[in-house]
Amino acid sequence: MTQRQKPKSAAAGVGSAPAASKMRRFDQSLPMTLLKAHEAVLRTFIPHLRAHDLSTQQWRVMRALAESESLDVSELATACSLLRPSVSRIIQNLEGREILRRQPCDRDSRRSLVSITSYGLRLIQEIAPESEARYQYIETQFGAENLSGLYELLNELIEALDSAAPPFGALGAEKLPAD
Repeated sequence: MTQRQKPKSAAAGVGSAPAASKMRRFDQSLPMTLLKAHEAVLRTFIPHLRAHDLSTQQWRVMRALAESESLDVSELATACSLLRPSVSRIIQNLEGREILRRQPCDRDSRRSLVSITSYGLRLIQEIAPESEARYQYIETQFGAENLSGLYELLNELIEALDSAAPPFGALGAEKLPAD
């Protein structure tokens, strides 16, 4: 993976508050950097999804169901990294457009199973070449080797942090504020 030039902080050299000096610089914040990367990638995909009247979350749900026979709402929420209420709204929308169907679970009447319709699969087949062209654009801009390495590193990060986070106070510098 090639080294990318690190952004310079706009506030570098400016008198920063003592509390801030004990923290890593904002431009080195992992959550913010991942969020900015996420948004940059989404900006690449949103135009072609909007052309098909789909949101990125709806597309995620469709893609997850295209690779499964059916999933319940909780499984779908987990697979798509979405909140259950959001998935319920997405299902309702896509069900109304006959892209998905919901049916009661035979084993548990409290659950419903969601699956993609043949129309939904045809829609995915129609959109797939556009999506792949967007991936090709990213690969061209970023480099195939860089993209492959990024997938590998992100999967390693996910694996390393996949267990529950330590509770507050378990790490050395964490202290409850005084009342």
